[in-house]
Amino acid sequence: MIPRRITREQLIRAAETIERNGIPENRKSTRYNVLVNGNKYPPKYLIAVASKLAFGKMISAQSYNGGLESNSFLRGSGFSITNKIGEIINHP
Repeated sequence: MIPRRITREQLIRAAETIERNGIPENRKSTRYNVLVNGNKYPPKYLIAVASKLAFGKMISAQSYNGGLESNSFLRGSGFSITNKIGEIINHP
């Protein structure tokens, strides 16, 4: 389950952290991307990095689902979701 206390600001800061540090090979997305300031990020990894900023540790990728759960949370935080070919499929 995604902690609902993760804020939009923490998600934006997580994107900035990912931009600086890159995406580990095993955390790249397989079906979707989230758009943050015009850049694409793996939804589950973005949430994990935001949780580290918010709570001091990354939540386990096994504790929540990609796809509908992650995308709905991110869309609810005001972000758009794209499929792998770049078509926006979920608007905030």
